[in-house]
Amino acid sequence: MQVKTIQNLDEWNKVASRLNIPFAQSWQWGDILITEGKNVERLTIEKDGAVVTAAQVVYLSLIFGWHYVFCPKGPVGELNVEVLDIFVEYFKTKKVLFWRIEPAQKIISKNLKNNYDVIPRATLVLDLQKREEDILNAMDAKTRYNIRLAQKKNLKIKNENNLKIFLELMKKTGSRDNFRLHENRHYEVILNSDLSRQLTVYSEQIPVATAIFVGYGDVFTYLFGASDHEYRQLMAPYLLQWEGIKIGQSEGYKFYDFFGVAPKINDSAEYEFDEKHQYGGVSRFKQGFGGRYTETLGTFDFILNKTKYNLYTWLRKLRRII
Repeated sequence: MQVKTIQNLDEWNKVASRLNIPFAQSWQWGDILITEGKNVERLTIEKDGAVVTAAQVVYLSLIFGWHYVFCPKGPVGELNVEVLDIFVEYFKTKKVLFWRIEPAQKIISKNLKNNYDVIPRATLVLDLQKREEDILNAMDAKTRYNIRLAQKKNLKIKNENNLKIFLELMKKTGSRDNFRLHENRHYEVILNSDLSRQLTVYSEQIPVATAIFVGYGDVFTYLFGASDHEYRQLMAPYLLQWEGIKIGQSEGYKFYDFFGVAPKINDSAEYEFDEKHQYGGVSRFKQGFGGRYTETLGTFDFILNKTKYNLYTWLRKLRRII
């Protein structure tokens, strides 16, 4: 077995279909990163003539001209010791400090270190294969009430890509909820991709809520959302989610992913979380739609150069203190 670089869309799509990869490992998402100026590789490992593991990776810069390689929501497929060693030897030739991964299965290695989540590990997933009536009935009563209240407010929903509106509402939301935004270019490139779409709710020609969705494979994902708090009484974000759910269902997707909630704080069947978590507020909102809680292992660094990695992490901690 050895690492193979894939440079053909159709070939990667065959891999995607076989391994049921998430949107962050899709060719289209890789193209988004490439358009932003990043160096992306699509890698596979074959066994007995069949692809068993896939990893779309992006090379990112660090201080001192160092760099590392990141595999968002991957690798996908087999990730046993043999496969892991093959990838590691490949990345050593690239002279990276570490390989950042978000695996779906547990890996045991002395060189593996848990890190802060890049893509949220916890989410809520709604089954779109149910009847619309059943999806509504499974929601929290308050959520259902707010959807119906918004439907009475004479709001209009437009399926249109409008970067200006998105950025204006996103800045208001980021300032209100105290979270960092991506660079404007990141949102622009996503909106220009066939992978995404934007829905915006208007009240008398005024945009009051907007969201970006990504459809890939069996999953329709709510990626980003923003709203104007001045119009909160209109309950537009509830209507926006409901419209996204209906679109995902009508277009044949099997699942609706709310993409990021606070992790559970216990092992009970009920979804309970820390209200003070950075996703605390939005988790309460998303929870009302009745999705099933799912959680992956998180983000890990596979260390390839221990000396430089330790220096890098020490400097990061120092920068936070200063």
